[in-house]
Amino acid sequence: MMNLLKNLLLFLRDQRGWTSEMTVTGISAIDAAIPNFWGDDIIPDGDRQSFWGGLSGKEGSRMPLIDKTGPLKKKGDQITFNTLAQLMGTGVTGESVLKGKEEKLAIGTFTVGADIVRHAVAVSEKSTLQANFAEVNRAKSLLTEWMGRKRDADVFTTILDSSNVDTLYAHSKGSVGELNETDADFFTAAEIELMRMALIRQGATPLSTKKSNGRIIPVYGLVFGEIEDYRLNQNTAFVNAIKESWVRFKEGSTHPLFSGVVGMYRNMLLYPFYSLLPIPQGTPLRPETIVYTTLTAGATTLTVGTAIPSGSSITPDFTAFFASSGSLQVEDEILSYTDKTNDTFSGLSRGVSSTTAASHAQNKLVTQRNVASIIGFGAEAVYRANCQSPTPIGEKDDFGAQIGLGIKAYYGQAIRTDQRRAKCPSLVKCKCYSENPGTI
Repeated sequence: MMNLLKNLLLFLRDQRGWTSEMTVTGISAIDAAIPNFWGDDIIPDGDRQSFWGGLSGKEGSRMPLIDKTGPLKKKGDQITFNTLAQLMGTGVTGESVLKGKEEKLAIGTFTVGADIVRHAVAVSEKSTLQANFAEVNRAKSLLTEWMGRKRDADVFTTILDSSNVDTLYAHSKGSVGELNETDADFFTAAEIELMRMALIRQGATPLSTKKSNGRIIPVYGLVFGEIEDYRLNQNTAFVNAIKESWVRFKEGSTHPLFSGVVGMYRNMLLYPFYSLLPIPQGTPLRPETIVYTTLTAGATTLTVGTAIPSGSSITPDFTAFFASSGSLQVEDEILSYTDKTNDTFSGLSRGVSSTTAASHAQNKLVTQRNVASIIGFGAEAVYRANCQSPTPIGEKDDFGAQIGLGIKAYYGQAIRTDQRRAKCPSLVKCKCYSENPGTI
């Protein structure tokens, strides 16, 4: 066993270019050494795989997400960003003297605080070098994927939970409760037009501009889920329109803004965002899960998700993106709830909104009342503070038969707000009815 551990450390040394061999004293040596092999790469690798990571840039880049790195070492540490306010003066006309009436360049500051984020993977001791190293690499891959999803979810949640971002509703409805299938309150080209108008009217900074007949036209972005993507693509006229405009606009462009875009409609770049998790969780744009234990017509607690793997003590967060209280839809019934855990909704009121309480079998879809969110964005909408270097974590259990490989980092994000109106000019939300079009 000692030879195995020594060979593993020699292999890791070769990968990192270490110049001296570490003394091997047992599994504790791997516990200390392995995290350093890949710890620094997890956040940047995760960002490269994530949605918002592909739309991030430094200050002045005109990307929707602005990243800045600084010395964040504990919860509450902050990074300061500089912002420029728009010129609001009227200038002078005719022969009026301009001197003394100049408008000062208003350089403001915007601070973003950080919180601690940690996660780890347990790796069992293996009998061969190849198996052990494969476990380590798999742990890195899993944590990288998790970090990318975590940072994406944090940005989405920051936007969707903010009261400083204006909310629109499909078909110009007035609230979520008014959205329904009968009125076809789905996401359509009309909602794209509505969100475009809202961004223009509130002075959103464009991601880019294009010229049309000598006029400068602002370009903004929209992100939506897979069901909204499906519905848009059922309209042949719409699909043809975005194909034609996209070919004209993208020609010769290699800007990172265009990575992942499926088309362009009325100068709005269209970005789909999909859930890639095998567990029933949905996304921040459209929370969903499934019934686990059959819900009877009179039950007041709903258990959701899937069976927990044998030997696991962790319950996946099947309700992660659902509000802490609110309304659910299961088949044709709408239910309200007052509390939730990782796998339950409790305090149920059955058959609300003129629906009828019914029994729902295992694996039936559960959604946040069949409502989805779409986000429209311009440049410099969200600012994110990052630590200079994540800290790898390593720990062994009491018997030395398992190694904990993990990552600890500090970061935070906040939306940029116009202090004069207490609103974010470069963001807008739209709520639409989002019924599953099939049985999946």
